[in-house]
Amino acid sequence: MSASTSSQRGVVLVADDDPVMRMLMLEMLAQVGLDAIEAADGAQAVALAQERRPDLILMDVEMPHMDGFAACRAIRRNEADGSQVPIVMVTGGDDIEAVTSAYEAGATDFVSKPINWPILGHRVLYVLRASDAIARLRIADAQNRAVLAAIPDTFFRMNRDGFYLDYEPGHERPGHERPGHDRPGHERPPGERSVRAADHGQAPFSSERCIGRHIGEVLPRPIAARMLEQLGEVLRTREIRSVEYELIRFGAVQHFEARLVATSPSEVLGLVRDISERKRTEEQIRRLAYCDSLTGIPNRQAFLENLERELQRSKIGNKKFAVLFMDLDAFKRINDTLGHNVGDHLLKIVSERLRETIRPSDLVSRGDAGADDADADSASNLARLGGDEFTILIPDLERVEHALNVAHRVKEAMRRPFLIDGNEIFVTASIGISLFPEDGDDCNSLLKFADTAMYHAKNCGKNNAKLYSSSLTMQIMSHVKLEVGLRRALQNDELYLLYQPQLDVRSQEVVGVEALVRWRHPERGIISPTEFIPLAEETGLIVPIGEWVLRTACNQARAWQRHGGRALRMAVNLSAKQFKDENLSQIVLSALIDTGLDPKLLELELTEGTLMDDALATLATLEQLRRIGVYLSIDDFGTGYSSMNYLKRFDVRALKIDRSFINGLPQDSENAAITRAIIAMAHGLKMAVVAEGVETDEQLVLLEEYGCDMVQGYFLGHPSTAEAITQMLGTLRLVLPSS
Repeated sequence: MSASTSSQRGVVLVADDDPVMRMLMLEMLAQVGLDAIEAADGAQAVALAQERRPDLILMDVEMPHMDGFAACRAIRRNEADGSQVPIVMVTGGDDIEAVTSAYEAGATDFVSKPINWPILGHRVLYVLRASDAIARLRIADAQNRAVLAAIPDTFFRMNRDGFYLDYEPGHERPGHERPGHDRPGHERPPGERSVRAADHGQAPFSSERCIGRHIGEVLPRPIAARMLEQLGEVLRTREIRSVEYELIRFGAVQHFEARLVATSPSEVLGLVRDISERKRTEEQIRRLAYCDSLTGIPNRQAFLENLERELQRSKIGNKKFAVLFMDLDAFKRINDTLGHNVGDHLLKIVSERLRETIRPSDLVSRGDAGADDADADSASNLARLGGDEFTILIPDLERVEHALNVAHRVKEAMRRPFLIDGNEIFVTASIGISLFPEDGDDCNSLLKFADTAMYHAKNCGKNNAKLYSSSLTMQIMSHVKLEVGLRRALQNDELYLLYQPQLDVRSQEVVGVEALVRWRHPERGIISPTEFIPLAEETGLIVPIGEWVLRTACNQARAWQRHGGRALRMAVNLSAKQFKDENLSQIVLSALIDTGLDPKLLELELTEGTLMDDALATLATLEQLRRIGVYLSIDDFGTGYSSMNYLKRFDVRALKIDRSFINGLPQDSENAAITRAIIAMAHGLKMAVVAEGVETDEQLVLLEEYGCDMVQGYFLGHPSTAEAITQMLGTLRLVLPSS
């Protein structure tokens, strides 16, 4: 990022066919001190990348003429000088296939829509800094290679049997001692065998002690054997061969490269070069490419490459392995409430706890690998994919129970409190498990299926671990299909309302109705609210659906009032997401104004959980609604955890007793006592009481005896169409509800 490190500002190429997204990105980049150029499609992005050579590219995936993946590949092909501009792909989702495609196309990083704008600018700066560091390392490596190439190294001549014919040490450099010295300032006693150095893995540099000796006496046996093998190949093929090896010199590992060239049918010339600095540079570059910068454990790219290696090894060896996909439950809440610094700190501790919890035997292939190879396998079998997602690879799986045991240990470890800045933070984890070869025979499938099982674990209550099964894919596909249908339902007029009457117990008159939303699917017919309402909550569709219900119900209530000259109170349920919408008051007020309905005739029903989730914010929202003049009630009362103190402060007008307490009446004495207590408490707080689920005459009589104000249920009337309610109202005398 030469532009950003000089007095000039860094230049970012923003490629997106949406002009609004480009405008937002340009504004974000300007705020962090970066200039930007724009491209409206993939082909234009490729041309500008060649012409302007930006410091970084933000590339949308879905674009006309040439999509982001194709544009990314084209830019990489055009980078003739070997430099690589960092490319951050902007995807419409964070599914495994999209992310994998981005990396395969040559992307450096990716971000998912919807974009977290405050974080994106800092992420761009981080990618630029990392790219700059890698560029500097490449330059340093090239300089080191040039210097080393210009300095004479150790030369030797050796015959086909491995005996030194000549030996010329190179000039002194750090780590190379002058001939006859084991350590600086310490001369070797005359006559002492230079083989001592080889016995300790140290390269001898004394020419008089090498000439005439066999290589096996000078270098450790495994290295000498490799050198002799390559020596034979050089004499046979007349090609230049090289051997890289390590020696421990004075407690530190040094790396060497020996290049061999044939000078006659029976002799070779060798050049030994110290490549320790190059190896350190390569390792640093490798860590930048394969190590997660936040937690220090392997990143997505490292894990995917290791997964591919394990897949091939297991196919050849007819072995099994498991992929565990872990996601922290409600991690977003921690970022939103405590800040991203705390979230990052938590992720670091989570990775440390994972390393402590997972035993080396869980991660290491039980093959012929040596200790060093086993340690390397263990280190790369645990990874952070991104965000709060972690993966664990368990090779050589003999029983499925072993994978489940590992998942259970991890799950229990995550449940223990995390201490951050003197505060205890509690999180749980959901884990999905896929198995090779049962669930898939390629990396993408195994990772995707483990992810699918993880979401199933979340849907089963979180803090859970689930194995993948083919039925889960069918469930997910059905779930996605239902979501697509629900998104179209509003546009296609597939949603409609039914209304259930509410009866005043004393006067036996209908004083209101409750609006209930239904969905008539074009293929499946009527879909139960118990199936699509949770989906609407999960996807956020409940907000536009809720606004449609509110407007439609207000319009119907006004129509009854206008045509019959009478008024009914219209009860509408508010979901938790609707209640937390900062525009709720404006939406309610707009619906009342547009339909002309008196605010006194609109009753908004909220659950106990919604009210108690954030008491201070609840009080503020309720105050806004009270100023509008609408009627407020608590739905399903008795199933939550309302505080009596807050009930008084909330100043709601009515409580609706949950149907679970009414069902057992009059036989269930405990339910009868609870119902009687709720009615007495509500009246003490000057609230009206509505009983839901009344299905028998005995229940109605008992509720009247307890002093219940209003009732609704199948005994009084099923949820019905507006036309059916209109006919029913024609035979009844209606009363205007009191305010």
